[in-house]
Amino acid sequence: MEPLTALFGIAVIGAGGGTGYWLKKTHDKLVEVTENNIILQQSQGAHFSHLNSEVSRMNSRLATLNGMVEALRATNPELDGALLAHNTITHLEQIGEIGNSLDEHGIFVEALDALEMLVSSISIESSVDDTDLLNQNTSNLILRLLETFDSHNMTADNMGLKPVTAHKLGHASLSLRRYDWAETCFGIAYSSSPGNSNILQALEHIAIEKGDQDVRRHWLEARMTVNPDDPELLRAHAHLLAKMGDMEAERDVRRLEALGLDTPADRSLLSGLRARAGSRSEALEAIENALNEDPSQSKDWLSYANLLFEENENSKALEAAEKCLELDRQCGDAWALKAKLLAPKKNRLKDALKASIHAVALEAGGVDLILLKADLLLTEGSASAAEESLTKALEKDKMNGELRARIATRNLLDGRINDAQKLLDETPVGIDHALLHVVEGRLHLAYADRTRDGTGETDVTLLSVAISAFENALKLNRELGVAWLGMARTNRLLKNIDSAEEALARAGRLLPEDDPSVAAESALLFLDKGDITAAAQQIDIADIHGQSPIITYVRGNIEARSGHLDRALDYYAKTLDKDPGHMRARLNRCSIYMAMDEGKQALDDAEILLDLAPNFTLARFKKAEAEMSLGEWSNARSDLEMVLEKAPHHHQALTQLAACFVALKRPERAEGPLNDALRMAPDYAPAWHQRGLLYLEWGKDDNALSDFEAAVKADSQHIDSRLHIAAIHHEAEQFDIASAAWRAVLQIDPDHLVAKTRLDECEIKLMAK
Repeated sequence: MEPLTALFGIAVIGAGGGTGYWLKKTHDKLVEVTENNIILQQSQGAHFSHLNSEVSRMNSRLATLNGMVEALRATNPELDGALLAHNTITHLEQIGEIGNSLDEHGIFVEALDALEMLVSSISIESSVDDTDLLNQNTSNLILRLLETFDSHNMTADNMGLKPVTAHKLGHASLSLRRYDWAETCFGIAYSSSPGNSNILQALEHIAIEKGDQDVRRHWLEARMTVNPDDPELLRAHAHLLAKMGDMEAERDVRRLEALGLDTPADRSLLSGLRARAGSRSEALEAIENALNEDPSQSKDWLSYANLLFEENENSKALEAAEKCLELDRQCGDAWALKAKLLAPKKNRLKDALKASIHAVALEAGGVDLILLKADLLLTEGSASAAEESLTKALEKDKMNGELRARIATRNLLDGRINDAQKLLDETPVGIDHALLHVVEGRLHLAYADRTRDGTGETDVTLLSVAISAFENALKLNRELGVAWLGMARTNRLLKNIDSAEEALARAGRLLPEDDPSVAAESALLFLDKGDITAAAQQIDIADIHGQSPIITYVRGNIEARSGHLDRALDYYAKTLDKDPGHMRARLNRCSIYMAMDEGKQALDDAEILLDLAPNFTLARFKKAEAEMSLGEWSNARSDLEMVLEKAPHHHQALTQLAACFVALKRPERAEGPLNDALRMAPDYAPAWHQRGLLYLEWGKDDNALSDFEAAVKADSQHIDSRLHIAAIHHEAEQFDIASAAWRAVLQIDPDHLVAKTRLDECEIKLMAK
């Protein structure tokens, strides 16, 4: 055998043996896997059998639990309602997200069921004051439901609530302070049971919470139809009507008297009603009866003190107020009344101040007491403390428009215009009080007094702003007398006499009878109309209520208009003694001094006016006139030029400036200002006269005569121009014309010596012909 064959045979035998060994091992593994599978199948079968047994047991337990939940929901409707409410809220929120794909009707029915379950435990006899009707979870769910209903425009009306459910939901909504739902729900319940006391009480309570007195009265009277003799209802009705100003409240108190159920408090209320009706004697009798029965009521002592105060029984009123304070030291109104009663007594000023401090600290007495406290501090010499008290009061109550306005008015009357304006400028946004507009109008009048130039042209602009301010005040309060008084004064200054009279009549009906302002303003109006007698009568009426700067000022004007210059000076002096900042009194006195050739005194007054108001153009013009009368031509020229810088239209100043140029030997500079003056005011006689003098200075007699005649045409009483006309004709030996001219002078001044002498000369010359 060949080696190759032997090697091949050995390889085949080896391969066959290996294959056989592999097959043997594979067979053994297959047998083992088979045996394992059989064991696994047996194990899984046992497991599944056990699992099926457990599932059966779990299903049985779940069925038991479901039964228990159903039983729990059935025996606990609040829990059932809570679950249903939660589902309802979820579904309603889904409606908002995915539109109408869900069954809205079904959800709304579900919502109604949820509400019924949630409120089922509430009694329909629940009290309106009961805050423990619901637990916290139920309250939260009901509130969430109501908010969700609102977002879907669901209301108690369109949900179809049953009356009993509506009644219960009304109480739930009331406890949650959802008064809109509560009112609607109780309304549904009321339509079913209009005589139900609980529903009526709830509806009245809602009206009280909403502050609607008319609606409260309606429901309270509905309760009284059910229980007409209930004393608590009668008292509540009486107090409500008294608060509303309805005098029918007295009938309820009388019913309590008839029932024998009236108390001292009821008699106290009856006293207040009678006092309000003007029956003070009956009111006093009623309150005295109440105090005799029960003297421990501090409120009754306060009412008694107020009634006595109104009857001018001040000593008894003080005793009653002190009795009130013995019972209640924290009664601010009693402190306020005590301060008012003691303030006029010079020997009790410290006690008055103490009382006012207590009253203000207790926030009683309003603005009047704040101002009274400041006045008492000022009387004691504590000006800084008085100012500080007002500042603190305003800082404490920045939104008090009346207080701000009255403090500003005080500043204005004291001549502190800038302080008054500052208070007005610092008014917080949102305050729109009528008195603030009045102060604004008065400030504009004060500015007009301090900036006018005397021509009258600028006054229209300045005063129209004041008119607007007073009109704004009247838009807020048509019954505000001080606003009508401001309108009257402003219209008088604007020469709108009819409007001034109408506004003054309104002010007279609205302001207190003891206020002298209306009579004083009426006197000034009569003066402007030229009726001196009526003006004097009006100021006499004003004087009945006591002297004041306005009264002496008006008397000065009357005397000045009557030609009694000395008496006018006396009255103006009295006015300035009381009020050194009275601009018009000092200005008028300055004019009187000029008319009496008292240039130095006139200059002094003019300079004081300019110290008070540096922009007072008219005062500077008066100063220039006073300087001219004293021969201070350069100073006068300087002041007149300052006047013209601010008021180029001032034709009087232009005329006087021309006179200064003539006096300063600069006549060539005089013609220009005179021409400007005559262009602005062709009827201004002094300008024609001054230019006539200038032409005389230049020897232009014909031009001068023409200007003098123009002056007479503008003012037939201009005696200086008539004298020059007569003199020119006399010197020209035109004695017939001169004679007529001299007679014209004598018609104005019958005692004029020069005119008499020259007229005699003319007559002699004419007779000689």
